[in-house]
Amino acid sequence: MVTVKGNKAIVDALVENDVEYIFGICGTSVAGFLSALSTENRIKYVVARHERCAGSMADGYARASGRVGVCQMHSGPGTLNGVLSIVDAYRDSSPVVLLAGQVERKLIGREIFGEANQFAVLKPYTKSCQRIGRVSEIPRIINNAFYLARAGRPGPVMVEMPEDIYNEEGEVEPDFPIRVDSQIVSPSIIEEATDRLIEAEKPVILAGGGVIWSNASEELRIISEMLQIPVTTTQNGRGCFPEDHPLALGVSGWCGGISVADDALEEADVVLAVGCTISSLTTYNFTTPIKGDIIQINIDPSSIGQNYHCEYGIVGDAKTVLLEMIKILDSRGAVKKSSSRAEEIKKKKEEWNAIWGADVDSESAPVKPQRLLRDVQNTIPKKSIIVSGAGLHRLFITAYTKTIHPRTFIGSVNLGAMGFAFPAAIGAKAAKPEEPVVCLVGDGDFMMTIMDLETAVRCGFNVVTIIMNNNCYAAPKMFQKVNFGTDFGNDYTNPNFAKVAENFGACGWTVEKPSEIADTVKSALDCGKPAVIDVKIDPVAFPPLNLKASSRLRGIDAEKATRGIR
Repeated sequence: MVTVKGNKAIVDALVENDVEYIFGICGTSVAGFLSALSTENRIKYVVARHERCAGSMADGYARASGRVGVCQMHSGPGTLNGVLSIVDAYRDSSPVVLLAGQVERKLIGREIFGEANQFAVLKPYTKSCQRIGRVSEIPRIINNAFYLARAGRPGPVMVEMPEDIYNEEGEVEPDFPIRVDSQIVSPSIIEEATDRLIEAEKPVILAGGGVIWSNASEELRIISEMLQIPVTTTQNGRGCFPEDHPLALGVSGWCGGISVADDALEEADVVLAVGCTISSLTTYNFTTPIKGDIIQINIDPSSIGQNYHCEYGIVGDAKTVLLEMIKILDSRGAVKKSSSRAEEIKKKKEEWNAIWGADVDSESAPVKPQRLLRDVQNTIPKKSIIVSGAGLHRLFITAYTKTIHPRTFIGSVNLGAMGFAFPAAIGAKAAKPEEPVVCLVGDGDFMMTIMDLETAVRCGFNVVTIIMNNNCYAAPKMFQKVNFGTDFGNDYTNPNFAKVAENFGACGWTVEKPSEIADTVKSALDCGKPAVIDVKIDPVAFPPLNLKASSRLRGIDAEKATRGIR
């Protein structure tokens, strides 16, 4: 037992949990915490310019590194400012620990200046909300927060720090971080499911973010190649299976998925769903008629059969379960089946490209998004981390970029929140300073968090931000046009983003012609500073759509509607 002040006990517990970065904003409720943190050189503190950005930086750090991201916010308005970033982490299963300031313990609940009921707001969107009540319980609470953030299905945890705890002394017993174990709950079902997979005529694998969090990409590839099963992924699963692989179908669903993947899911006699929920995004709001048997592997029991009936529900860590399946396949002497599936996939992709691929070579101005993304993909290093904004441009990004490696595609997927991408890119760069980080974002999205360009410059996080600038909120504009025949309330004007970047101390360029794209991206990668490239894109460019599935989703004639707005 040792006697320490509360603020020192908190910092010591963070060090024990190998915290590398804390992204935060000061305030009176956290002043005592920051005072102790200032003496600890093993943790880097990044001063953000908005709490939403601090939270998304921690989220981006977690997704790029596979570790727990940590953010800190002032009580009341500070924490409420950051709520959206915590909901992002919750919806996309990202392990984030929020250290939230709070008023003195004796004043909690009396509605004093600067107080908010943070538990009531965040409880639905965290795995746990905990409050430090005594110095002696600090190691247990902090260790438990990091354990809960990582264990099972990852997600955010809030630890509330009342401001009078920092100077209070107490006896602290050394406590050590809790190790996260992977285990199989239902091993007998694994054997039955594997046998069903071997017997299948047209199986498909649907892989989600759980594959990435369990580091199971290699096991997924082995099973796919052993049985020649094509793989489609969710948005959060991008990179768990290389999208340039002959058996890769691409992303499924209505946020940029392609009909090749959608059709394969509909036609499959067995779907092996790994680390995913078979969500509304993947299935066009559950209108995709999945007729085959579903084998669902998820570490979260509540996800099994949540959205579609599954014949084989396996609760467990994806890597552990897939390893067991590989052992069973080996014991059965399973060998590669005919490679005709790969040839069929190749042909269908060629047909899709014939319909939607023409504009990748366009020389027109304003720049076609398809051409921009083709040139960006061909210019940046293969292991670059791409962070995507939310909006219509996301559909282009999904369709016209390929993700080859795990943790190299990051986006606000299940919430679809604008304002996530740029700060998340900063967090990703903090996690992976040796890798290029490219933020592909819409103009409306970037303007929501532009203030933290100063943070990137000050801290040397050399993110390359490419703005797909069409001077409007394009997704709601398209939706309104298709469904109501108008486009009111979606247009605005933008500043000169290149000059704004330079005023922040970053590098800035404006691109108006396709011929300028590649050289500008190279210059941005080499400039040694955060960089902003403002690309004037075609405001009426239309993204690829699975017209049949989209018609089911909205109950409209999607093909007729698209002709009307092209």
